[in-house]
Amino acid sequence: MAKKPRVDSPPKKKPRLTDAERHKRFVDMAREIGADEDPKAFDAAFKKVTAKKPDQKD
Repeated sequence: MAKKPRVDSPPKKKPRLTDAERHKRFVDMAREIGADEDPKAFDAAFKKVTAKKPDQKD
């Protein structure tokens, strides 16, 4: 009689974060990257990201 191949169990999922844990991670990451709470700084950064590019010819 042939042996059946061994089936490993799927990896366990990480438990979901609570709102408090998610907020703490968000704040820690914002501090790490040097995020600014000034709306003017946000607007300036947003304009850089969404700046119009010149039309490209194919």
